[in-house]
Amino acid sequence: MSSANALLDQQSKQTPLPLVSVLFVYFKRRETMPESIESVLRQDYARREIIIVDNHSQDGFTDWIHQRGYPVRVIELPENQGACAGRNAGIRAATGEILVFLDDDMSFMSSGELTSIVETFQKQPNTHTLAFRICEPDTGKLRLREWCHPRYWKDFADTEFETHWFCEGASAFRREVFEVSGGYYEPLFYGAEGHDLSVRIVDHGFRIIYTPRIRVAHRAAVEGRSSHRQYYYFTRNYIWMAFKDYSAAQGLAFLFRNLLMMGYFTVRANTYRSFFQGLWDGIRGLRQVWHDRTPIRKSTVKYLADLDKTRPGLLVRLARHKTAPQM
Repeated sequence: MSSANALLDQQSKQTPLPLVSVLFVYFKRRETMPESIESVLRQDYARREIIIVDNHSQDGFTDWIHQRGYPVRVIELPENQGACAGRNAGIRAATGEILVFLDDDMSFMSSGELTSIVETFQKQPNTHTLAFRICEPDTGKLRLREWCHPRYWKDFADTEFETHWFCEGASAFRREVFEVSGGYYEPLFYGAEGHDLSVRIVDHGFRIIYTPRIRVAHRAAVEGRSSHRQYYYFTRNYIWMAFKDYSAAQGLAFLFRNLLMMGYFTVRANTYRSFFQGLWDGIRGLRQVWHDRTPIRKSTVKYLADLDKTRPGLLVRLARHKTAPQM
């Protein structure tokens, strides 16, 4: 019996299937949205809703959606509130038991992806967050640029395992994750917001699983994307996260690793101004995150460190960045 038929059989026995909310945050990527939306509409799992948060694109997106007749709900934000607030707006509007996030340039690679998500959660009650396999849209090959898991991709790309990373636009959650852990931290605006959330998820006892059977294609649209802003926001946000999420010693270790990484990216891309502006605003803005400081538990630090023991060596990671730069 196929996965879709198995779930239909479950429904026929009056066991209610969970409602799945598929959430997009949209910003000026009209060219890729039809593929993204239609990939959801083709899913064989029918008990779903689609919510799109328009992050103040001002490009007539809602009218365009209505003209195409897509059965989706659009939430228009009065200003560009960033990726974090945009996702939180979608979470508040969603009514599903399972929340699935896709970026506005990502799409499901088959009609059975939502079924696989529901089946995985049903079979693994102690799994709370799923990180999808992110693929090249035309070949289906793994996109190395989005591989940030603590495992060597050549050995583990096709294997399910516990991780501490998920792509914000290629992931699924049980609703309780947000009810307990809170949503995305909105002062971050954009950049490493998934990293911040993952630390809090794990600290509350939830587990994140990489699930290669659930596949999405990433078009990596250039619209709405600025390379220079990444160096600014990631640098600034790593400073805030080090202070907010960790004890003093762990925060310094976290900051050293990530600022060293950002420094490497900065030299390679010659984006010194953005990097140093991020440093300055990160230090100057520590007052902004003072009241939100909640260092994670020592047991969480140990759990994260244990996961990192399987991370490939520095030379392997540098070779990956040379082949598929993360920024």
